[in-house]
Amino acid sequence: MKSKLAFATLLLTLTAAHSYAQKSMEWGLKAGGNYFKVGGRSFDNTYNVSFSGGAYAELNYTSKFTVQPELLFNQVLCKTSEGFTNIYSGLEPVGFQLVSLDYIAVPVLFVYKPVPLVSVIIGPQYSYLIAQTQGLLRAETSKDAFHHSELALVFGGQLNLGKLTLGLRYQEGLTNVNGINTTDVWRTYGFQLYLGFQLKDRKLK
Repeated sequence: MKSKLAFATLLLTLTAAHSYAQKSMEWGLKAGGNYFKVGGRSFDNTYNVSFSGGAYAELNYTSKFTVQPELLFNQVLCKTSEGFTNIYSGLEPVGFQLVSLDYIAVPVLFVYKPVPLVSVIIGPQYSYLIAQTQGLLRAETSKDAFHHSELALVFGGQLNLGKLTLGLRYQEGLTNVNGINTTDVWRTYGFQLYLGFQLKDRKLK
């Protein structure tokens, strides 16, 4: 229920931003790399490189304040540890297994530009898990180990180089994505480096 409410809040934010934007709307494509981990005793606590890519829009109210909604594919890679086999021993867990998580993410970022070249960004992100490594629990092979919905906080900075943007942001998971039980709390953390390219800039009334 909390995840559905968070998703509805993001959609309302997008609608309101579009309704009240007064200056211009830009949109484009972006791609980059993730350096993420899944925190918790069940994992080896190391960061792994993965892929991110998608589309973004910028709703410009003034030269300094912008709302930036995005639609992204985010991949998270992690590896189970000895703790995973100990905590869930009754479910015959598979230890030291590389786990791949594929998300569709919708961040809604509030942007402040102290100068045209630099943007400071912060905002919520809702993610829905569309694919995950199966078979981590031999005793329950049909059970997904990870929840499908996740809410996170995203913040960072970006360089605005004409039609190009170069950004670095940090993502911190706010919700427990452990889909087995609440014995161990799993949250995603990490950095995202990306390059964006503006396709269109449209003036709004």
